[in-house]
Amino acid sequence: MIRNTAKNKNGIITRTNFDLKKDLKFQKLTAVSNLRVQNGEMLAAVTEKLLIHYSDGKGERYQEMPLPLQSPDHVAHIHLCRTGFHSIVSSKLGHNFYIHLKSNAVHHLKKIRCVVTAVGWNPDYSKDSDTTGPILLGTLQGSIIELNVGSTGMMTTLKELTPHVAQIAEQRMTSAPSPAAAITDIQLFQLSDDDPKAPKKWMLIIAQMARLIVLIMENEPPPTLKLGGFTSSASLQAGLMNLGAEQSPTTVFHAFFNSPNTQQHIISSSKFSEKFKNHGFLTMHPSITEPKRYAWLSPDGISIGSVNIYAERIQEVLVEEFNIESKMADHQLEMVVKLSKIGLEWSKIDSDRHRLIEGRLEPPTGIALTDYHILLAYFSRVLALSLLPPHDVVFEDPWTPELGSALGFTTDSVTEFHWLYTSEVAMKYGTNDEARYIWKTYLDRGDYAKALQIARTRVEIEPDALEMVLRKQADFYIREKNFTAAAEILAQSSEPFESVVLKFLTNSSERKMGLKTLLDKKLERLTRHEDKIRRDALVMWLLNVQLEELAEMRRLKNNMTDPIAADHLKDTMDHVQRYFMRKNVIESIQTNREAVYRMCIAHADFEMQLFFANAVKDLRTVIDILMLREQYIEVLDVLKNQRISELTYEMCPLLIEHIPKQIIGFLSQNLDQMSPQKLTPCLSLCIKNLEMAAPAMDFLKEFLKSNKYSDVKNFRNLHNIYLHLMAKFRRETLLKYLKSNEKGRAELPYDLDFAMRTCEQFELDECIVFLYCIAGMFGDAVDKALVYDVDLAKKCAKKMDEADLDFAYLAGIGGDGNNEFIRPKLDEKAKKSIWLKIAEYYVQKENDVDKAIQIIQESNHLITIQDLFPIIPKFTKVGALRPVIMDFLMRNKDRLEKLEKSMKEATDIATEIREKQEKLKNRTTVVKPSDVCAHCARPISGRAFNVHSCRHLFHRECLEIAMIPFLTSEDVARMKTLITDEERVLGQMKAEQLAGNAKGFVEKQDKYLKIAALIGNIVGNECPLCGDIAISQIDKKFMSDEEFATDLNSWIL
Repeated sequence: MIRNTAKNKNGIITRTNFDLKKDLKFQKLTAVSNLRVQNGEMLAAVTEKLLIHYSDGKGERYQEMPLPLQSPDHVAHIHLCRTGFHSIVSSKLGHNFYIHLKSNAVHHLKKIRCVVTAVGWNPDYSKDSDTTGPILLGTLQGSIIELNVGSTGMMTTLKELTPHVAQIAEQRMTSAPSPAAAITDIQLFQLSDDDPKAPKKWMLIIAQMARLIVLIMENEPPPTLKLGGFTSSASLQAGLMNLGAEQSPTTVFHAFFNSPNTQQHIISSSKFSEKFKNHGFLTMHPSITEPKRYAWLSPDGISIGSVNIYAERIQEVLVEEFNIESKMADHQLEMVVKLSKIGLEWSKIDSDRHRLIEGRLEPPTGIALTDYHILLAYFSRVLALSLLPPHDVVFEDPWTPELGSALGFTTDSVTEFHWLYTSEVAMKYGTNDEARYIWKTYLDRGDYAKALQIARTRVEIEPDALEMVLRKQADFYIREKNFTAAAEILAQSSEPFESVVLKFLTNSSERKMGLKTLLDKKLERLTRHEDKIRRDALVMWLLNVQLEELAEMRRLKNNMTDPIAADHLKDTMDHVQRYFMRKNVIESIQTNREAVYRMCIAHADFEMQLFFANAVKDLRTVIDILMLREQYIEVLDVLKNQRISELTYEMCPLLIEHIPKQIIGFLSQNLDQMSPQKLTPCLSLCIKNLEMAAPAMDFLKEFLKSNKYSDVKNFRNLHNIYLHLMAKFRRETLLKYLKSNEKGRAELPYDLDFAMRTCEQFELDECIVFLYCIAGMFGDAVDKALVYDVDLAKKCAKKMDEADLDFAYLAGIGGDGNNEFIRPKLDEKAKKSIWLKIAEYYVQKENDVDKAIQIIQESNHLITIQDLFPIIPKFTKVGALRPVIMDFLMRNKDRLEKLEKSMKEATDIATEIREKQEKLKNRTTVVKPSDVCAHCARPISGRAFNVHSCRHLFHRECLEIAMIPFLTSEDVARMKTLITDEERVLGQMKAEQLAGNAKGFVEKQDKYLKIAALIGNIVGNECPLCGDIAISQIDKKFMSDEEFATDLNSWIL
């Protein structure tokens, strides 16, 4: 292996030497004159007439392919397609050969007699194919030929499209071709899709020594060829087919040169130099896909720029970015970079001194592009220049003269290896993580976007690179006061969140906007389930920032009359609402909605609270906010959009006072869904005024009519409300309603007692009389009727006989069995007393004894004349009240006895409880070592303690603290005094013990025990947790008003 003498900065360029004679064991090698490598397939001219084919990396033996050339002719050019399957070989005298490298068969293209210097391979045939497809050949004379040849060497297309691409003065003056006319490279691109029916759009880039030509054309799909006539074997061998006299072979790319619609753009060098003869190299990178950059060696130097094959203007396809020009000064070569595109001043970059060859400047033998460098091959070394300013030389690889001078430089488009060859050796150059320092170069230049792009691709290799770029870019934006951009960058960083946030925590509006952006971007990145807590925290923080912003904008709006402020506020609110409707945000709001509501209330932002409540479908909060804002119609609209629920019955009583007609209309529309019992609170409020009562009465009339045959119990409250409303607002209709429901008491739809109280309240005497009769209170009915109509009183008395038919109910065995208001059956004496009242009326009020006597007949002889004697002037009222008194006592006899029995049982139970409490005071309690104090929760053993019968244990000190709230101020003062005395006596007792005075010790001990007993009497009588003393405090507040206010203020955010 040949020694590698490369000077390599950072080791970004690698070189592998390949000795064709030794490594391939090819002894016939005289001198390599040409070499090409594509897709790992190497084709080299090792003698004047011999080619060898070697597959690099496959370990196969090379294949020899001799060419039928006569001296002094030899191989001049080798062209190899990207797949490595097809090759065009051209000799110095213009003989051309096609080689299919799969079969290694050589076919002489006799119809082509010119030196082919460049081949534009068809990208449509870039895969494994037995034909080259339509390709373009560039010649030494500057002509373009279209060729289509198959693996057998048969040419289906062969036509010269133009004799010379661009004539120059030298060529027109002489018949000999100019060196500048030679075509050095052809690049062919298809710009349209693969639809076979649509016209195809093609781009052609032709390179000459002093110019670049860009052509764009469209052509229709070629028609199907109709083969005809006889094809001779000679024609087949020549690679041509006889297509008939009437039809010539169809070309694909003729429109490039003869169509008026072809777009054309020429980039010319400003001068021509013989030094660069046959050195007009053009290379593009990447070459296997859509190229992004080009390098062109011309007499002006090396032009490097961007490539955009899909540019709208043809002039923007190739755009020069800078140019490397070779100059000689004091035998020293300087690389001058012309920043032509961005218009900056020229800057000179010193490079290593280049050798002169016989006093002439040494031009590059070849050039190649990598992602970030340009390789320049000279006769005795290879240089690599950075494509980034200041375009330093990062790699120099000189070799010893024994290896020979460089003859050529070629690039394998697939493997992206670059091959330099001399007459004996091939050198394979490759890149080794060439982006390792590029991101730092971009970063130093302040090109953060490109530095970030490269750092992201290297995050697995250099994780710190990405962090450094993000921090530098964020610091730049912060210096520029662009806090929003800085926040977007820092959100991508792994820098601790706390340190990042500190950069935005000021009152500056710009920093607040940056903080909002930072929180937003961080929130977008928290998508995992494990990030829920962090996501919720960010949502709450971001919500607080947004609410502060909205509050500030409202203040500005109130202080300004400019309508722009109102529009700005509305737009901002719409933006905030759209933002918070995102899935991950609304989920956090749903989870923490109470906290969200409190935050909205703290900012007095009921609009946002209403929005959030609607977003999470919290109807109760929506309604509460609308009620607070007195938007009652909107509340009703919310209820209408929901099914009838408990919320409906809850809100109707609150709304009916404000919009009674609308609420009654809403209830009427949903009669079939209404629950009668739950309508009571709403309709009962309609008694307040006629505006509410009128629609309520109409609703109840219709509702009760539609449920006439339903269970009476379910509608009794509604009937009561209806009756009350009529008694107050429609007095004339109440008696008709009562008579329409004249049934037995068990079947009445309304509550009879309620009806009587209501009629008494509104002084509806006739209705009261009617209800008394329904209730069987005929005596009261007659008394009431006699006040204004004696005939009505007689009608009531006559109803007593009809009431006997309903005696089953009155006896308590009919209907629902409700015995609470049952009266005994009227006996003859009671009936007599009622009739006697009427008779008494005639005697006392009208002084008409005759009418009184007629009562005997009207009562169906229930009373006799003897019964009327007492009502003669000697009549007294005591006799008339006696039946009523007797009736009351009889009716309530059972209830009084039951009440007496209940009181006796309660007394017995109380006595039993007291006895048990007395027994509990003497109960023995076992204390375990594991028991703990109920106050401090520490083990009870080891210190003095108290035990209560309820099993609550307290250290004595804890008990003293717990009992202070239950003691009077006098007891507290006395207890503190005793505790002080106890401590003093305990100290004295210890002193006596140390002094050895046994008698004094006993005295102090007795005194100590007495004081401890007194303290125990104060604090140990009852348990402070469940004793009577604690129960007596149940109606007292836990905290005083001052303590409550202090605690409440501590919770304010």
